[in-house]
Amino acid sequence: MKPQRLSFLSRITPCSISRTKLTRRILMAGCRSVTTIILPALIEADTLRSQKPTMRASQLTKAQCCTRRLARAIIFTHLIHGFGNYPMACLARIVCLPIYLAFPPHLNNGIYLMNEKFPAQGYKDNVLSDCFADAQRYFLDHYLDVDRAHVVMLAEQKIITADELEIILRAIEGLNVEEMRNAEYDGSVEDLFYYIQREIAAGCGDADIAGKLHTARSRNDIDVTIYRLYLRKQTLDLIEACTALRKVFLDLAARHHNSLMPAYTHTQPAQPTTLAHFLLAMAENTSRDIQRLQRAFKNMNRCPLGACAITTTGFPINRYRVAELLGFDEPTRNSYGSIASVDYFTELLGSTSTLLINVGKFAQEFLLMSMVEFNVIRLPDGYVQASSIMPQKRNPVAIEHVRAIASKALGQTLGVLTSVHNTPFGDINDVEDDLQPLNYSAVRDSIRAVSLLGHALGAAEFNLELLRQRSEANFITVTELADTIVRKENLPFSKAHAIVADCVKRSSKADGNVTFDILQQAAKETIGRTLNLTEDELAETLSAENFVEIRSIYGGPAPEETKKALDEQRNLETNDNTWLIDRRSKLKDARNQLNKLTLR
Repeated sequence: MKPQRLSFLSRITPCSISRTKLTRRILMAGCRSVTTIILPALIEADTLRSQKPTMRASQLTKAQCCTRRLARAIIFTHLIHGFGNYPMACLARIVCLPIYLAFPPHLNNGIYLMNEKFPAQGYKDNVLSDCFADAQRYFLDHYLDVDRAHVVMLAEQKIITADELEIILRAIEGLNVEEMRNAEYDGSVEDLFYYIQREIAAGCGDADIAGKLHTARSRNDIDVTIYRLYLRKQTLDLIEACTALRKVFLDLAARHHNSLMPAYTHTQPAQPTTLAHFLLAMAENTSRDIQRLQRAFKNMNRCPLGACAITTTGFPINRYRVAELLGFDEPTRNSYGSIASVDYFTELLGSTSTLLINVGKFAQEFLLMSMVEFNVIRLPDGYVQASSIMPQKRNPVAIEHVRAIASKALGQTLGVLTSVHNTPFGDINDVEDDLQPLNYSAVRDSIRAVSLLGHALGAAEFNLELLRQRSEANFITVTELADTIVRKENLPFSKAHAIVADCVKRSSKADGNVTFDILQQAAKETIGRTLNLTEDELAETLSAENFVEIRSIYGGPAPEETKKALDEQRNLETNDNTWLIDRRSKLKDARNQLNKLTLR
C-alpha cells in the first residue's frame, strides 16, 4: 500500500476534519452563496465598475468582501489539494475562478482593475513608466533621426509629396526636445514612440499628413534600429578607451626593455623576463580585444529599417538611402533576421566579456604587485586613498574599483546573454525595452573600468631595483643552466634537469646559492662524472641578463625582440586610431547630410 501523501492542509487542520470533508464544507458554503451572495454581489460590482472602473477595497460592499474571501478560501483549498487529485477541488475551481476574476485584487492596497482601460495601473507602474524613462534617456534623439531619415526617403521615392515632407520636417524641427526628454509618463500614450508621433501630429496641424510618416515602417524595425544607433556609439567609445589603455602599456614598455623582473607561474617565481615583455603581453591582449570589438561594430552597423514588421513592405522604399542617412554601412540583408536576430548585441557583449576578463586579470596582477610584500609598483597619489584610522595606509583603491567595475560589467553581460539564450526567434519583448538598458550599462561600466586602469597606470612607478634583485633570486635562472648542460655536455634534457634539480636541493640546504662545487657534486651523483663547465661559464649562465638576452626568438623577452614587438603594436595603434577616426568621420558626415536635408 502506498504511503498517504500529507498535504499542507492536512498538517494545519485538526485530525477530526479530513481534507475531503473540509473541501466539501467550503464548497457547499460556496454553492449556497451563489444565489444569496455571489450573484447579487456580481451585479452590484458590475454596476460600480461601469460608473468607476477603479475600485478600492474600502468601496466594496459587505457582500462583495464576503465573495472575495469565499473565493480566496476555496481556491486556496483547491491549490493545496492539487488540481486533479480530488474531484471536489476541480469543482471548486470551476465555481471560484469566475468569482475571483470578477474581483482581482491588485497588490497595491486592494485596487480592482478588471474593467480598467489600457494602460492598467499595475502595467503602467511596473513596465510602461520605466520603459518610457529609459527611452527618453537613451532613444529620443535617435527616434527623431530615424523619423527625419525615413521621411526624406519617402519623399525621394515619391511615396509622399514635397509639401507633405516640408510640413512633417517643420513639425519635427519645432519639437521642444528638452521638454519631451523631461516629460512625466501619464499613460495617455503607450510609449515614447507614440508620444513623439502625437507631438509631430500636433506640429503638423493635420493628423492625416503626420500619419504618412509611418508609411512602410513598424515599431519593430524602428526599435532595433535605435538600439543599434545607441550601441554603435558606445562601441566606438569602448574601442577608444581600449586604445588609450594599450597606449599606456606601450609607453611603459618602451621605457623598460632592459628592466628585469621575475615571471611567475602558479604564483611562484619561474624565470626572469623584462617589464617590457610583461607589459607587451597586456598590450597584445588589448589589441585582440580591439579587433573583436571592431568586428562587432562592423556587424552591428547595418540598418534594419525597411524590414517593417518582419517581411518588408509593398511600397517602393530605398533601404540603402535610409542606411546612408543614418551612417550605417548598408542595410541588413534578410528582413526576418533584421527583426529576430540579437547577435548585433550578443556579439558585442561576448567581445566585451573577453575584454573584461582580461581587465580583471590585469587589475588583480597590479593589486598584488602593489602589496607591501611585493612592493614593486606605486600608484600616483591621486589614485590612492588613506584610512580614517590608520595614518600609514596608502590604499590602491583605483585598481580595486577597476576590478569591481569590471566584475559588475561582466555580470551584466552574462545576465543579458542568459536572458536571451532561449527566447523565440522573432519580435519579442524579452530582448527589447527591459533588456536594452542593461546592454548600455554593461558597456558603460566596461568603458569606466578600462579608462580607470589606464589613468591609474599612466603615472605609476615601478621598483626596478627590487625587481632586478628578484630576477636572480630563488634559483630563477636555473632553466638556462639545464639548457647549457644539454648544449655543452650533449646530454638529454631529462638528465640535465635531474642534475640541476639535485643541485638546487643541495644549494637550498647550504647558503641558498648555486656554487660550482655543489653543481659538480650533483653531476657526479646523477651521471657518474663531473661537467666540462668552468666557474665563469656557470656565473654567466646563472645571470638574469644572459637568461633574457639569449631568449631572442620570436615572442621572447630579449630587448631586440621586445623592440620589434613594440614596433608591431605601434603600427596596430596607428591603424586602429585611423579606423576610429574614419568611423567617427563617416557618422559625422552622415549626420551633416541628414541635417542639411531636414533642418529648415
